[in-house]
Amino acid sequence: MKKLFLFSFVFMSFLFAKAEMLDVDYNFIDTAFDGIQPVTNKQFEDTINRMTPQPVDNTFGGKLKAFLFGRKYGVEPQPKGQDKEIDIGGETKAIQDIKNGVYYITLLASVIGVDGNVIPLGNYKIQEKLINNRPMLVFYQGHKEYGMLKLQKFEDNLKKENDLTYSRVDILNNETLRIVYATISDTQCAIAKVYLQN
Repeated sequence: MKKLFLFSFVFMSFLFAKAEMLDVDYNFIDTAFDGIQPVTNKQFEDTINRMTPQPVDNTFGGKLKAFLFGRKYGVEPQPKGQDKEIDIGGETKAIQDIKNGVYYITLLASVIGVDGNVIPLGNYKIQEKLINNRPMLVFYQGHKEYGMLKLQKFEDNLKKENDLTYSRVDILNNETLRIVYATISDTQCAIAKVYLQN
């Protein structure tokens, strides 16, 4: 008797749930944006002006006004005659880096540097430096130096006519990478042994 009662209870619950699911209006997808009016430029500007904090003087009264009325006040006025500096450092810095022989590459695997240290896989800024009259390719992340590899002359048959300066990583085999570093004057490469973790 208990099983029959339990079965009928579950069956009735299922029927009520099904009836609730069938009662949903699926046409709301077609009518969801009906009645929405486009915003005019004047309405948009009025809203922005209303939400932008108004400047206050850098006095006790001005600070009190900003504290009491919150968001409506609180921006210190810009001193007259001083324009904000526009930061265009990204593009100009990249061009300046190329002029200085600084390039960016992604190491696909950790490699072993000249002094035996491991240069982990990741994104690096690379630059050629003369160390003991020997050209070396130095790997940086920010200002931190991670290691270096010896550079040697390289005839690049993959170089395109329009490429004056570039860098890339070639996979020679499972244990060796070649990092090509080409400046306007010449093309060099560094052969790096992949660090195989045990």
